[in-house]
Amino acid sequence: MEFVKERKDKQRLIDGLQRLWHDLYGCDGLTLSQITQIKQEAIAAGVCPSLDHYYLDREDLMNYDVKRFLKLIEFWSDKGVLMDKDHPIRKIANVFLACVEANGLGLHFVGFMRTIELLGSEEQKKLWLPRGYTLQAVGCYCQTEMGHGSDVQSLETTATYDVTAKEFVIHSPTVTSIKFWPGGLGKMSNHAVVQAQMYVKDEHCGVQTFIVQIRDRDHLPLEGIHVGDIGSKFGFNGTDNGFIRFTNVRIPRENLLNRYCQVSEEGVFTKMSDSAIRLSYGNMLFLRIKFFTDRSFQFSKLATIGIRYSIVRRQFKDSDTGEERQILDYQTQQYRLFPLLGISYAIRLASTELSKLYKTFETENEEGKEPFKLLKDIHTLASCLKPLATWRMRKFGEYVKQCCGGHGFLNVSGIHRIVKSEEGLVTAEGTNIVVAQQTGKILLQGAAKLMQGEKLTGVTSFLNDQFLNPKKASDFSCVNQRIVAAFNARVCFHLSYASKKVQRLMGEGLDMQTIWNEKVQQDFIDIAMYFADAYLLKTAFRELEDNKFVTDETKPSVEKCLQVYAIYCILEELPSFSVTQFFTSNEVESLRETFAEALRFIRENALAIVDGFGYLDEELCSVLGSYDGDVYTKLIGVVRKNPLNKSNVLPGYFEHIKTLRSKI
Repeated sequence: MEFVKERKDKQRLIDGLQRLWHDLYGCDGLTLSQITQIKQEAIAAGVCPSLDHYYLDREDLMNYDVKRFLKLIEFWSDKGVLMDKDHPIRKIANVFLACVEANGLGLHFVGFMRTIELLGSEEQKKLWLPRGYTLQAVGCYCQTEMGHGSDVQSLETTATYDVTAKEFVIHSPTVTSIKFWPGGLGKMSNHAVVQAQMYVKDEHCGVQTFIVQIRDRDHLPLEGIHVGDIGSKFGFNGTDNGFIRFTNVRIPRENLLNRYCQVSEEGVFTKMSDSAIRLSYGNMLFLRIKFFTDRSFQFSKLATIGIRYSIVRRQFKDSDTGEERQILDYQTQQYRLFPLLGISYAIRLASTELSKLYKTFETENEEGKEPFKLLKDIHTLASCLKPLATWRMRKFGEYVKQCCGGHGFLNVSGIHRIVKSEEGLVTAEGTNIVVAQQTGKILLQGAAKLMQGEKLTGVTSFLNDQFLNPKKASDFSCVNQRIVAAFNARVCFHLSYASKKVQRLMGEGLDMQTIWNEKVQQDFIDIAMYFADAYLLKTAFRELEDNKFVTDETKPSVEKCLQVYAIYCILEELPSFSVTQFFTSNEVESLRETFAEALRFIRENALAIVDGFGYLDEELCSVLGSYDGDVYTKLIGVVRKNPLNKSNVLPGYFEHIKTLRSKI
């Protein structure tokens, strides 16, 4: 009954928001009914997990998730879209995948296959991609070692060319060179793309990438290969993250991915260009971008669970009506939940531009244009947006759990599954505090140019306006413009201050390495995050105005969500804004009033907004976030299925407690 009342007269808004949300991730060619039908067919095919999967142990969970992913591949094949990753049906499926327990087969597509697409020659792609799509070759991405992760240039695995045999010898010379963490390596993969230090005729030729078969047709490890699973983790326990040690494993010369570098039979090493090796990091950047863009699905699913439950849940009587109040009516609940709506839309809107940028990079790369400027822009963004999104996910995930009280602590709430999986992304494909420094260093270089009167180009160009000519809030009459300018002002102020600090320390005789590692490292990590938020909100508010999918029906709701997220960030991090003197104290109070008004607007439309994400119950896999709001009936129903409840007395009772009683 709660939801019937909340949804009254909101169907047009719900339909409009669903249309917008699906259009933004690439389903604009399908009607809402077609999208729902595709989802229902995928669910019927066994793609989504059931609530019962929360009671599985790790081995059963891995088997369950592999079976589920194979159902997805079969579904793609039946629909004729297996090899068309840009098809709307594939994009719908990606939403399923973004919020279910990951597994090695998923990484086969985004790690192994994409690396071959990026670094392989046309001949290699013709040979290996069909094998990959038909699962004859199931692969993983082997970069990280026990001793090195983000520092790719210091990897220790070696690939030495044997001129006589015309083979490469892959070897792990030390314990720290053992490949450790690659998803899908432990049990699923029979091949791997391996990054190793290449040596040809005693000449070091840098880190290169090789296709290595690791298991035979019976799926047993090949000679010289010691491989296995690394064990239980905080999250992602459906994935067989593994280790592998190579002992003089021989592979054909042709297994060097040779789009940008080649080794002839005679042992002559050739680079297509001095800069081409940089493109080998394109797939890592793709994964960082994906970690950012897919967080829109995670944030929106957490918001759906938290808000729906907060409408159902009632606590403490209203003094006027005598009825218990819905906990979503309390400001503390709104303060913690509603920013999730804003960051969901901010990421999804910004993903439009970021996806276009990466698509252009892929196209130019395919055409042999070596798009290094685009690669730098993508690197700048991926290295700060991935940390921003994954750190914020941890924070807001904890908020949602707390907002759902004790029930939020249950696995069947669906919250734990999302939040614990997110833990791994903080360190995956580059530890956040390391990759954020990469953006920080690029911004430091940009500041030096700005101080010399040069203009920045590309994704950092929006800093040109305010770096040397700071603005004030009073310079902007529009709330959205004022918000965007505030975030820009924060980046520019702190970047200018830290850059001048670097110049001063260099003038005192300190070298740059010492300055960075001991004096300003944390400053520039913070600045990278300020830049990420500024870019995110600048892009999202611009897309709100320009994106063809945003309508008069949907714009007010999305706008209020963006405002709530942005102002929440300002209020939470007010000291970093206050030092810029962008706002007066009165303007901060005005901002608080804007925030409160936006909270009220969203409260009136909260259920419609989360319904606008269009998630089916099977996608959420949460008893607290069910569409019909029948939380308590569903909760007791799934609890009764707990395997511990199959018997009234635990075996351990008789084995331990009863025995102890007789001794006391």
